[in-house]
Amino acid sequence: MRSSVSYILSHAPGESVMSHPDYAQQAQHHACLLVLVKGVGGMLKNFNKLWERIQRVNNIKVTDSSGQVRDIWVRYVRDYPVENNDWGDFQTHRRLLGLITLSKFNNQVELNEVCRVHESLKVKYSSTLYDSRAFMFGPVSNMKRPEQEPETYSYEDDKSRESFGDKASIPSEQADSLSSAESFPQSASSSASIPLPEENFTTPSNFKTHAMFYGENDPVPDLEQNVADLINALFWVVESRRLERSREKLEKVSLLLAPFEKKDFVGLDMESRNNKKRCMGRVTKNLADLTLQSGLVNESLSLYHSSAEILKSVNDWLWLAAAKEGLCASSAILLYPNLRNPTPLQRNASLQESSPNKSKSLTLFQSQTDPFRKFKTTSSPLRSSKTSSPVNPPSELTPSSSDSIESSSRQSETDNADSESLASSSDIEYQSQKSYLGPDLPSIPRQPQSQIINQYLLNGDDIVEKYRKAIIHYSKYQNAGIIETEACFKAARIAVEQGNCLHVSGFLQNVIFINLTLSEQEKIQRFDTLAELYMEIGFLRKAAFCQRLAATRHVSSNNPNPDWQRCYYLMLHSFPGQKLSLDPNYVIQHQVGWPALQIQLLQELVIAARRMGHPALATRHMTFLLQTMWPHLTKQQHKEFAIQLQALSAQCEGGPVPLVLETGEVIPPANLTHVPSCSALAPRPAPPARAPHLIKCKTQSGPFIFTPIHFGSLERKAKKDEGKMEYLWVEDDICEVQMKLTNPLPFELKVSNMRLLTSGIVFESIPETIILPPDSPTTVNLHGTPKEVGDLQIMGYSTHTLGVKSNCRLKNMPTPNKFPASYTIEVIPSLPTITIETTVAPSGNLNLPNVENVGSITNISLHNGEGTDCTMKITNTSNVAIEYLDLAIQSNMDTQLQSKVFQWSNDDIQSQLPIQPNETATITMKLYGEADFLDLGGVGGENMFPNSLTSNYPSRVGSPVPNAQTSLPTQSSNAHTSLSSGMVPNRNLSGSFRSTNSHTTNWSAPISVMPPSRGRQIETQVIIRYSGGRGKEMHCRQSTLQINLELLPSVSITHWDVLPAEIPSQLYLVLDVSNLTSEEMEFHYAPQKHILIESRESCRVPVPLPRCPFNVQPCKKDEEAMESKSISTGTSTNSLELMCSEHITNNVELQWHLVHSDIRGRASVKGITLSQAMMDIVRMSPLNWEVSVNSQCIKPQEEYSCTAGECISLGVAVWNHLSRPLHRLCLSVQLYQDYNNGVLSYKLDNRVATAGNNKVVLTTLPESAKAYHECTVVFLTPGEYKIDIQCSTTEPILDDPSMEDHQSLIQTCAEVSHTWRFIPPVAISVTD
Repeated sequence: MRSSVSYILSHAPGESVMSHPDYAQQAQHHACLLVLVKGVGGMLKNFNKLWERIQRVNNIKVTDSSGQVRDIWVRYVRDYPVENNDWGDFQTHRRLLGLITLSKFNNQVELNEVCRVHESLKVKYSSTLYDSRAFMFGPVSNMKRPEQEPETYSYEDDKSRESFGDKASIPSEQADSLSSAESFPQSASSSASIPLPEENFTTPSNFKTHAMFYGENDPVPDLEQNVADLINALFWVVESRRLERSREKLEKVSLLLAPFEKKDFVGLDMESRNNKKRCMGRVTKNLADLTLQSGLVNESLSLYHSSAEILKSVNDWLWLAAAKEGLCASSAILLYPNLRNPTPLQRNASLQESSPNKSKSLTLFQSQTDPFRKFKTTSSPLRSSKTSSPVNPPSELTPSSSDSIESSSRQSETDNADSESLASSSDIEYQSQKSYLGPDLPSIPRQPQSQIINQYLLNGDDIVEKYRKAIIHYSKYQNAGIIETEACFKAARIAVEQGNCLHVSGFLQNVIFINLTLSEQEKIQRFDTLAELYMEIGFLRKAAFCQRLAATRHVSSNNPNPDWQRCYYLMLHSFPGQKLSLDPNYVIQHQVGWPALQIQLLQELVIAARRMGHPALATRHMTFLLQTMWPHLTKQQHKEFAIQLQALSAQCEGGPVPLVLETGEVIPPANLTHVPSCSALAPRPAPPARAPHLIKCKTQSGPFIFTPIHFGSLERKAKKDEGKMEYLWVEDDICEVQMKLTNPLPFELKVSNMRLLTSGIVFESIPETIILPPDSPTTVNLHGTPKEVGDLQIMGYSTHTLGVKSNCRLKNMPTPNKFPASYTIEVIPSLPTITIETTVAPSGNLNLPNVENVGSITNISLHNGEGTDCTMKITNTSNVAIEYLDLAIQSNMDTQLQSKVFQWSNDDIQSQLPIQPNETATITMKLYGEADFLDLGGVGGENMFPNSLTSNYPSRVGSPVPNAQTSLPTQSSNAHTSLSSGMVPNRNLSGSFRSTNSHTTNWSAPISVMPPSRGRQIETQVIIRYSGGRGKEMHCRQSTLQINLELLPSVSITHWDVLPAEIPSQLYLVLDVSNLTSEEMEFHYAPQKHILIESRESCRVPVPLPRCPFNVQPCKKDEEAMESKSISTGTSTNSLELMCSEHITNNVELQWHLVHSDIRGRASVKGITLSQAMMDIVRMSPLNWEVSVNSQCIKPQEEYSCTAGECISLGVAVWNHLSRPLHRLCLSVQLYQDYNNGVLSYKLDNRVATAGNNKVVLTTLPESAKAYHECTVVFLTPGEYKIDIQCSTTEPILDDPSMEDHQSLIQTCAEVSHTWRFIPPVAISVTD
C-alpha cells in the first residue's frame, strides 16, 4: 500500500477538471491517433493548402508482424491543451502522439527560433509525444544541409520487429499498405528540398527532429509520404505499447487514474481485493483503447466487455462508463463505416451561379419532407476552430477548411479496406489512383451485423442504451462534466447516423442541463454544435434557438471581445428555423412561421449588421422587415420602422441588387411594394390623335353581317394571355402607364425616380417624382418611349423612397391586388404626326364672323344655299415623311346630302404627297348649305301667308268643270279634288300636291328632309388618315377635325303652281317665296329680274320657263330620281312626273342676297311635285292643234272679234305625234263665259247657236295622222266668249313601256284616261 501511495504522490497532482471540451469529437475518434499540426514562425501563404493535404492522409494500411493488414486512422488538430492530454490514461485517444510543424524563416535567427519553438512543443507534450516532423520553408537559395541528420526509418523484414526496442519501419508490402505508393517519390528527407549550398543556414545542435527543408513556393511533392512515415512510426510505437500492456501480469499492474482522482486514492489500501480488481479493470480498459487504436477493432470488443464486467463488480462508475463508451465506439465503427469517411475539403464556393457547391439553403426556405435531411450550410468565419494557430489565425482559414477540421464526414468508403488509399490528391502535382475528393466514389453500404462475427458486438439499440448508461455514470462525477458532454455529442452523432431523431434530441437535451464552468467562447461552441446537430435531424426551430443563443453570447457583456460579425452570421443562419427565407417574395407568398419571433429576429439582425459596420446590410434587412412583415405590423410600427429605414439609408442607400457576403452567401434584394402601395396599374392606349389604325380592315368572313356565333369556339382554344393588350404602341412615341398609389404612412411620402420596368425591346423610361399625402389614393402617370419594334413587356415599376431603390414587379405585388405577371404590348414602326390648322373663308361682312375655332372643333354657320371654303393646313411635325393621306367624312346626314355639303379634290391631295418633315400641305374643302327649299307645311306647319295660291288666286285660266262627278281630271291644283288613279296602278296621290298648306304634317324625318323653315345642326367629323415610314403598308394614324355646321333658314317656297304663258312653248312657275331671315332680302328669280322681300315676309313671283319638249326621254330611276322620291312626300312617282320635275329644276335659277350682311346664296325647287294638270301644262302636248275661224288660223293669245248674228266657221285639226296610234278619241268644243271672278258659265243656250256636232268620236287616230272637225257657231248676243277645245281618250297613255304589263288592270279603272286642251282658250269678242 505504501508503494502505491508513493506512486500516486510521485505524480503531479494535475488539474482535476478538463477545462477545454472538444465538441467536434466523435465516436470513431476513439480509434484514431492524435497528431498536432502547428504553424510556427512567419506566416506561410500556402498554410491552408498544406493543412488540407495533411488532413487527407488520415488513414494508412500497415501490415503487422503476423501479416495482418491494419487500418490506422489519424485525427489532426490545430491546437490541443496540455490538461486534456493528461486524460490520456483514462482514454488513450486523448493522448497527443505526434507533432507536425509548418514553419517559415528568412534568416538564421528565424531558423533558430523556429527550431526552438518546435523543441518547446516536444517538451510541452513530452509525456505522450512519440515522434514529430518539421517542415521548414526558407529562401530559395543559400541554405545548408544540417550537420546532424535526424533519425530516419529503415526498411527491414517483418522478422526484425519483435519488440518495442526495434526500430519502427514501413513493412515490405509497401504496395499493399500504400494504395498509391508509386506516386510518392522515394527520396531522403531532404531529397525534395532545394539545392543547398555549403553556407549560411544550419540547424541548432540541440534540434533532434526529423526536418524537411523546402523553398517558400515549393510544391512539396513528398508531403504525403513524410506524413505517412510519421503515422507509420506512431503505429509501431502504439503497437509496442499494446503488446507491452498485454504481456503485463494483471496482479502486478498499477492503478490508472483520471487526473481528478489522484487525491482521492491517497492513503487507501491498494492491495485490497476491490482495488486490485479496479486496477485490473482499468488496465484492461486501457489495453482495449490501445487495441482499438492499433486497428484491431474486433479484439477491442472483448477487452471492453471484460473491463466493463470487472469494473461493474467494484462499482467503478467512471471507468465503467469509459468502458461502455469504448464498446459503443467499437461497435459503431464496425456497424457504421460511413462514420470514418473524411469530409471532402472544399474551398469557398464560387460566387458564380454555375458553381455546384454554392450554398442555397440560406437563400430560400424549403419545407423538408425528409426529417433526417442535413441542413448543413457552407461554413462561415463565425465557426472558427478553438485550436487555431497563432501564426495562422482563424480569419485566414477558408470557411470550408475550418468546418472540415471540426466535423466528421458522412461520405461512404469502400467495403474492402485493402483498397483504401493512404492519401488523396495533392493540390499541385501529387495525384492518387483513388481520391477521397472524387465525386464518383462508390457508396459503401453498411455492414450487416450478421457478417461481423463477434458475440460482444452491439446492435444499434444497444449502442444507444449503453451510451445512455455511460452518460448516467458520467453524471455522477462533477469533474467529468466535459467527458459527459462529449459523450452526449458522440451518442447524438451515432443516433443521427441511425436516423433516430428522438434519441438525438434526447442526448442533445441532456447537454443543456450539464452545469459546466465555461468561457464565453466555449459556450458559443457548445450552442453552435447543438445547432448543427439539430439541423442534421431537421429540428430547425431548436437549431435556430441555439444559434440565437450563440449569437447573443458573442456580444454579451461578459464577452471581453464582442464579435458582431459572428453574431450576425449566426442570426442569419437561423432563418430556416424561424420559417424565414432571404428571398422576400418567398416569405410573402407562403406566410408561415411566427411573425412576432420573425420581427424580433429581423430587428436584432439589423442591429448586428449596423454594429459590425455594414450599413448596406442593415438597410437591406430593415427593408426586408418592412416588406415581408407589413401585414403583421401595427400602424405605429409602420411609422417607427419607416423612420428607422430612412435613418439607415442615409448612411448607405438601399438598391435592388444582391449583396454578396464574405462567405459567398447572397442576400437577395428586397423591394418596398407596400410603401407606397399600388392598387391599380394598366398601360394606356395612345390618344385618339396618335393611336395607330389598320389601313385595311379585316374582311368579315361568312355570309352574315353580324352573328353571335363565334366560329371555332367549340375547339376550346387556349386561354387568352391575360396581360396581352389589344392596342398598339408606336416606336419613338411617348407612351403612358397609369397607376393608382396610396401612401400608408402617417406622413407625406416623397417618391422619386419612378420608372417603368420593361423587358424585350429597348424602352426609354422617363423618371417621375411625386409627393403622396397620407392615406389618399393618387393617380400617377408614368411615361416612356419605345426605341425598337417588337413586343414590349411591362414588368412593373421602380421607386426611390425612404432612401431605398425598389424594383416593384407585378408578379411580386401583394395579394389584395391581382396583376398579371406582365403586360405585353406590340410596338409598331414609327408613324408621322401632324398638326391641323383650319381657316374658313368669311362670307359677307367681316364684322359679322360666322366661324368659331375651339381647339380641334370648328363651328360654322351658313344659311341654306350659302357656300364657303374651309382650308386645312396639315403640318408634318415628326421626322417621318407622310406618304399616305386620305380624307373621309362622318356626320349625321345621309350619304347623298353629305356629298353635296362637303366637297374636296382627292387629286389635289395626292399631288402634295409626300409631305416631308416640318412641311405643310393645304387641303381646300367646299361647304354648301344644301337644303330642301320646298316647305310643305310652312313655318311651323301653320299658314304663315294668308295670300296663298289657293285662297284668292285661280290656278288655271280656263273653262270651269261642268260636272264634279264626272271622271274627267280636275283642272284645279286644289288638293280638295283628287286625281284619277287610272293613270298608274296603285298610285295614291292624296296630299301629294305641294300647292297648298291646308294639310299640316308632323315631322320626324332625318336631316335630309327637314323643312327649310327650321335650323339644322350638323355635327361632322373630318377624318384624316395618314401614314409613312416603314409601317405605311399596315398602319396609319387618324386625326379627327370636328366641324359643327349650323344651317340657318334663308328662303322657303311654301306654294307653287304652273300657268300657261302667252306662247305655247312657255309657261310660268308661280312661287310663294318667304324670307326667313332677319334682314331684307333681294331675290333674283329670272335674268334681270329681282324683288325685295322684307324680313319674315313672303312674295309671289312668276318664273318664266320653257315647256318640257315632248320628245325628251324621261329619266330612269337613277340616283337623282331616287333622291327626288325621298325629297317628296315618299309616294311613288312615275317617270313623266320625274321628267317634268327635273325640267323645272334645271331651268329655274333662284338667287338671294341679304343686303345688310352681304351674304349671297342660291335656292332650288328640286324635288317639286306636280299634279296631272300641272304636267299637262309643263309638258308640250302629244297632239298638235290647229284652230281656224272662218278659215283663218288663230294665233295664241290672239283675240277674234265679230258681230252678233254673224255666222262663224270653227275648224279644229289634230295631229298625233305619238309613236303609236290613239284609240277612242273624243274631240269636243264647248263655249263658256268667264266672269273673271272665278265663275264660269256654260249655260249659253240663249246666247249661242251651234250648227254641227260639238263632240266627235274618233275610233283610231294613226301615227302622224290628222283629224279635222268643223262646226258653225252664231253668237246671238254681244259679250266676251271663250271656246274650250279639248280631246280626251279612254285608252291609257303609257309613255313608259314597262307599264304595258298593267294594261289589262288599267282598263278596269275609270272611263276617262286623259284629256288634252288647246291652251290658251280661244277668246272671241262679240259686238253689236
